[in-house]
Amino acid sequence: MNSKKIVEVTAAIIRKDNRFLCAQRKDSSEQGGKWEFPGGKIEDGETPEACLERELQEEFNIQAKCGNFLCENMHDYGNKIIKLKAYFVDHMQGNFKLLVHQDIKWLALDQIHELDWAEADLPIVNQLINDLK
Repeated sequence: MNSKKIVEVTAAIIRKDNRFLCAQRKDSSEQGGKWEFPGGKIEDGETPEACLERELQEEFNIQAKCGNFLCENMHDYGNKIIKLKAYFVDHMQGNFKLLVHQDIKWLALDQIHELDWAEADLPIVNQLINDLK
């Protein structure tokens, strides 16, 4: 039996002018320097949608509205398993402030693969490219 902890997390696909928000984790954090779609851990009693809206407020000081579900995948990082749910998210208001990331980029679909993605986010990158081609 697998005794590893499964951590349920969310990822926001934010699109603006046909470019997608990509966020780089701080070098000092877990998966430091890797790129991800921003989001975070779902708290007890919280929906994935509410989690994303809260996390985007905490990470970038923006207001966002969660939209359609894109995909879900699981990735084993060795010490834990990440169950990642990705949703399209609309940026409603606020200027992006880097509160927990060291960088952000707005990239076109054909540029997204150039980044060094966190492994759990790679299936989302591939799904996005396949769905929007």
